[in-house]
Amino acid sequence: MTDFLILYLPPVFVLAVIAAIAHLRLLETPAYRGWWGEYKVNFMLRLCLSGQYKVYANAIYRGQTREESTQIDHIVVSRFGIFVLETKCFKGRILVDHQAPDQWIQIVGRRKYRVQNPLMQNYAHVKAVQKATGIHSQKIHSYAVMAGQATFENDMPERVHSIWGVIKQIRSYKAPVFTRGHVVSIEGALQRRRIKGGYWAARRHVEKLKARTARNDGLSRADRTPEESQSSRQ
Repeated sequence: MTDFLILYLPPVFVLAVIAAIAHLRLLETPAYRGWWGEYKVNFMLRLCLSGQYKVYANAIYRGQTREESTQIDHIVVSRFGIFVLETKCFKGRILVDHQAPDQWIQIVGRRKYRVQNPLMQNYAHVKAVQKATGIHSQKIHSYAVMAGQATFENDMPERVHSIWGVIKQIRSYKAPVFTRGHVVSIEGALQRRRIKGGYWAARRHVEKLKARTARNDGLSRADRTPEESQSSRQ
């Protein structure tokens, strides 16, 4: 056993150090940081919630029209309600302007960015779940999960939580609103209505989203003054 440790422990340690350095470097890229945030939320939901809860991750459903699709980070189904979660892995500091609640200001170093309020983004996700299941919106709860290192200048807004905070929030619902049979029916509807295709379905969704965003940006720029256009790029 001692010979085994002497032989294999050093290279394992070196590989672990390399992996840790690569992980820290990759966290500087938005795509990897977003994936890492969703992975942490998915892991903690499955670890900390009991068998009474069913977790769906990265589920794609039809939007308001057949051409539209929406990708939902996490859906948690239980007898106590349906919980739709939008995960963000921001860094820096977040300012919330209550006069313009649809956008937040992210400050990273000396740079400022306007980012969409994830609860606004999650509204479309709730509608997609409602359309897929036929459940009234009062039984569908929308939350944003902050999985990154970002801090808020003031307290977190309502319905915005850390990973552990959203788990506690989900657990706080104690009164059943569905029967067990109803939960099975909801889970079946979510499975049937989910767009199949795995990686390729996700890729098509992203391509459609980029095309729609480009069209909207083009229309928006056409209506802006030069000062407004310059402000939007800052």
